[in-house]
Amino acid sequence: MSAQLSIRGLEKSFGAVKATNGANLELARGELHAIIGPNGAGKSTLISQIAGEIQPDQGHIFLAGQDITRVPAHDRPRLGLARSFQVSQLYPEFSLLENVALAIAAREGRTFGMWRPLSRDRRLLDPAREYLQTVGLGGRAEHLVSELSHGERRQLELALALAQESSVLLLDEPMAGMGAEESARMTELLQALKGRYSILLVEHDMDAVFTLADRITVLVYGQTILTGSVDEVRSNAQVRAAYLGEEHA
Repeated sequence: MSAQLSIRGLEKSFGAVKATNGANLELARGELHAIIGPNGAGKSTLISQIAGEIQPDQGHIFLAGQDITRVPAHDRPRLGLARSFQVSQLYPEFSLLENVALAIAAREGRTFGMWRPLSRDRRLLDPAREYLQTVGLGGRAEHLVSELSHGERRQLELALALAQESSVLLLDEPMAGMGAEESARMTELLQALKGRYSILLVEHDMDAVFTLADRITVLVYGQTILTGSVDEVRSNAQVRAAYLGEEHA
């Protein structure tokens, strides 16, 4: 498989702390690639650099062969890179359908002030319903975001990411704060998206990681200490000592 996203030698320091320290990673086309590591390993900083929210001190980021290291964050979705599951940017006073329609309108360059005519635009509403159906929220399209559970909000955030029509999805801890039932539902959703998108997943739920991942990169102190299959990561003594513990051996 060809690389859809390549990270080469990324470094980022905050004072004396090196949050990423020569991190390397390749996301193959159609692959679900997980990043794991202990708290403070630099996972969020790495994802923020890929998304363009933090500029690296050194290194390069390539998307489909194009160097996007210095491309502003707001331009990266247009190039095929979408991030979700960071700070939620939902509009709680609007319906689920309206939230997704607004995401589609933003992708097309329409402005928020034009919402009234947009709310009757079938070119926005029809695909918005399809995205909601994809993430299992088709039956709640007319409900307000404020009525959703935590897990349902995460599902809606996934619909917003899909609405960007990007080829690469950066998913930052989608199971965070979820109970077992909600985590299982999200795992099923991501499993259904595998192969349709190239997905880079940061997640602490190791059961979900081992179920979903084609490959796993282990990040410790900002360095990638191993990239391999689920079995390779499970059996690696250094990874178990640094992060997994014996329960996942």
